[in-house]
Amino acid sequence: MRSICSGSYISCDDQDGHVILDQRPNIELYVPSLGDDDDDDDYNDKHHVIDANNIYKQSPTPKETDTLINESLARFNSILDTIDVDEKHGYLMAKEKCPNLCDDTFKLIFLRCEVFNVEKSVRRFAKYWNTRLEVFGDELAFLPMTLDGAMQNEVNAVPLKYLQLAEDTTDPYGRALLLFDFNIEGDNTISSESLLRAVWYQVHQALIKESVQKQGVVVYVRCLDSMTDWRPSLSKQIVQAGRGILPVRFAGMHFMNPPTFLSIIMRFVKPLVGKELRYRFYTHSGSVDNLLESLEKFGLGSSNLLPIPFGGNLEFA
Repeated sequence: MRSICSGSYISCDDQDGHVILDQRPNIELYVPSLGDDDDDDDYNDKHHVIDANNIYKQSPTPKETDTLINESLARFNSILDTIDVDEKHGYLMAKEKCPNLCDDTFKLIFLRCEVFNVEKSVRRFAKYWNTRLEVFGDELAFLPMTLDGAMQNEVNAVPLKYLQLAEDTTDPYGRALLLFDFNIEGDNTISSESLLRAVWYQVHQALIKESVQKQGVVVYVRCLDSMTDWRPSLSKQIVQAGRGILPVRFAGMHFMNPPTFLSIIMRFVKPLVGKELRYRFYTHSGSVDNLLESLEKFGLGSSNLLPIPFGGNLEFA
């Protein structure tokens, strides 16, 4: 099958692929097939046009005013009070043990993540604290998300660079740039629990920037060299955390020089990520020049924004 342009979506339900039109003249995006999904046609009918100013099709970030923030936080706290105790037990423990880590400043990050949909923000906030308690345990969950706090027992996990953050660089729109190296899953000396905590840590580091809270993150993916190294249960936990727990907006994931077996993995992942996110997966293959040309439409066509493992100059922490 032929690609009309070098950057392409990883999703479709038909063997020949769909064509999605860009609003910019004379540009079409070819969508390769990655398995059957009866819902894909309905989704494409509603989302067939891509906004040239928002290639990732994110909901626009509202202009923040004191009135919007204050009224949203007041409603946030009001709804939070009505939630059943069992559904917010993690938050109640956090409120007692680390009130400074669950104040209105932190709640605002959840509001920005959900584009000020207060009900969704509250649900994500409650799930966040319940899950943080599960992931880090009673002794560490309520410490700051730092290397000497909640991550103090994971001194070997972060240096493995499973997920890395470009600390001083964002995309042109203020989104953080992350690099996932799934080959690290082949290291049998490190547990999936430790790798999951490393993901939580790096996402929190990215969220320090206000622009990232508003605009989200872009993820480069270094794909597995061997499918036998893949940890499906870990992938499921990461997807669940990104989709409705961590207060982060995932703009898009760029799979760099993917192997042929990626389609098999995506059959597992697609049902987990939901309709919105599955159409924010992109593949890029070829030489460095090919990669940069493919990434150009996302504002990433500079060697300074291409990670070193793929031939660029972008360094990660």
